[in-house]
Amino acid sequence: MALLSTNRIAWTYTDDQGNQWRVAAQKALTDQGVLGGAAAAGTVPQKPSDIRMRRATVSNSSGHSRVVHVYEPTADIATAGTSINVNYLTNSEAFTSNGGFIPESTPRRSATKQST
Repeated sequence: MALLSTNRIAWTYTDDQGNQWRVAAQKALTDQGVLGGAAAAGTVPQKPSDIRMRRATVSNSSGHSRVVHVYEPTADIATAGTSINVNYLTNSEAFTSNGGFIPESTPRRSATKQST
């Protein structure tokens, strides 16, 4: 498959307290209808920087993984086996959800930092 467009749109993210925030989202991913959320109106406030959006891990048939944003807790991508097309190398490829999501409260970690 060809690469998915990286065009971004205003999208609605619902946090764990039920508040709605405006974020920038990749249109080609949100159009697939499995990440939750909806187009954001101009009246929706921008997400504060201290809120870490929830994420889901998806894997392809070769075992490579990617992380995608989950715009609402009830999104289909939180169900194991849900499929989404994601850019991988020079093409887009079908990836499958591993189930569940990484919650907002999980701190970010550097992928290059090793723990003992």
